Amino acid sequence: MGTDAVDRIIAAWAERDPQLVARALEVVGRLLLCSGHLQRAIVDALRPLGLSFGDFDVLNTLRRRGDPDGTNPSELAQSSLITTGAMTSRLDRLERAGLVTRVPSPTDRRAVLVRLTARGERLAEQALVAVIATDEAFLEPLTERQRVWLAGSLKRLLARTEIL
Repeated sequence: MGTDAVDRIIAAWAERDPQLVARALEVVGRLLLCSGHLQRAIVDALRPLGLSFGDFDVLNTLRRRGDPDGTNPSELAQSSLITTGAMTSRLDRLERAGLVTRVPSPTDRRAVLVRLTARGERLAEQALVAVIATDEAFLEPLTERQRVWLAGSLKRLLARTEIL
């Protein structure tokens, strides 16, 4: 299989400080590097569609939720882990592009709800197909059994640290 950047980092630490136990880097370092590589690949896959990763997230959150009346912008911000101000800027851009529309809330005169336009729905679907293809390409070296094991292991780590 050969060596990778993490192997080289661990070897350098072993030489510099032989008492240091850096085994956690074997997993954590690789998780971080894989995350960076995959994020860049996803950004590259979305670029031809004119979307940023954040745009993709908003469009497909709306699509996944499928709220018939629309979704509250602050709920979208929470699901994206960004501020409501950042969400407002993102929604402004998506609305100018004709991908989302804001409509008055039927239950609260002061509130608006966000909905996908027909064009936004189509683009969200295209983007999801592109992202899933990128994910599949990234995971291609793993067997199905390895994927299942890895998914379960990562789920165990997330369940311990995730704030719901």
